[in-house]
Amino acid sequence: MGIILNDGVRLPTVLVDGLDFGVGTPYETHLGRAEVPATQVLAPEVATVVRGMLTQVVELGTARGLRPALAPPGGTPHVAGGKTGTGDHRYFVYSKSGAVVESRVVSRAATFVFMLDNRYFGTVTAYVPGPEAARFHFTSALPVRVTGLLMPALDGLSSPAPTPAAASASP
Repeated sequence: MGIILNDGVRLPTVLVDGLDFGVGTPYETHLGRAEVPATQVLAPEVATVVRGMLTQVVELGTARGLRPALAPPGGTPHVAGGKTGTGDHRYFVYSKSGAVVESRVVSRAATFVFMLDNRYFGTVTAYVPGPEAARFHFTSALPVRVTGLLMPALDGLSSPAPTPAAASASP
């Protein structure tokens, strides 16, 4: 989703910018990360088409249950897109004639991979491993609903980044 939001550009993954050890001591050490250049991995035109298709999943498709959560009270509605998926993972044993002799549940999963506005993306997954998964019948509507419940928290994350001038003017 990050590549699609960035017009086909893969940006480096950064978990830590730097570490400082023993500051003010004779053992003071500063570690920083090496700069990794962004890489164009998908044509910008393809990324634009994919973004449009992903928004249709929320507008008209399997993630349309998210739509009510996209309009914050008194705010501008968010633009969201995503891809849903549900898996009922089973192990089958077949006879020589091709008939199913045995079927056992391995796991059940449902996922919603989403993008929000032009800044935020993520994944919500529901997963049940093992034979107890046979008792569960959820679909990708579950992670879509959970994403909707998370919208108040995501609202602040997806808003535009403050400009350096606006950030320094804050009290």
